[in-house]
Amino acid sequence: MSASPARAAARAAPARPASSRHTGPRHPGELALTLVLLGLVLLIGWEAARITGTTPSGPGFGPLAMVAVAGLGLSARLVQLVVVRSGERQAVAARLRRLTAAVLPGPVVVTLPLLLLYLVGLELVGFVPASFAFLVLSTGLLWRLDRLRGRELVRRGLLALAVAAGTVAVIRLIFQELFQVLLP
Repeated sequence: MSASPARAAARAAPARPASSRHTGPRHPGELALTLVLLGLVLLIGWEAARITGTTPSGPGFGPLAMVAVAGLGLSARLVQLVVVRSGERQAVAARLRRLTAAVLPGPVVVTLPLLLLYLVGLELVGFVPASFAFLVLSTGLLWRLDRLRGRELVRRGLLALAVAAGTVAVIRLIFQELFQVLLP
């Protein structure tokens, strides 16, 4: 049985060396996240050693081995981020703009105040009206109903109302009738 031409070409193509896999620009927050993860791994390892001990035959050896593997992997990534990409220098303002754009895109920035209003609305008017208003407003903003005109605005607006009403009705039915949970 002969191999297909695509498989033969894949076998003949040289594999990319590990150092060339991540040579593009560093993603916003990548170094900070790696440092945070490495710190968490070290904290978990310290707690595992404190709770169960460090003897190879003890119950704490498995978690310590997993922590060691995760720590080594994150350390290798940290070295790669610092050494391989040390030539990337940007102004702090430019890096903060990239991080903000990556972590807080427009829909997230719009939804956060709506969530705060939703929490206030839960206390003032209750679950059903607050959830309905939140879903209608957030759907309208995410669908950019403010940019539509005429029949399309009416059609999408009615669809947003229907989706919100259906969602609240299903949630109320499931939790209040099926699970018998009192909703606020």
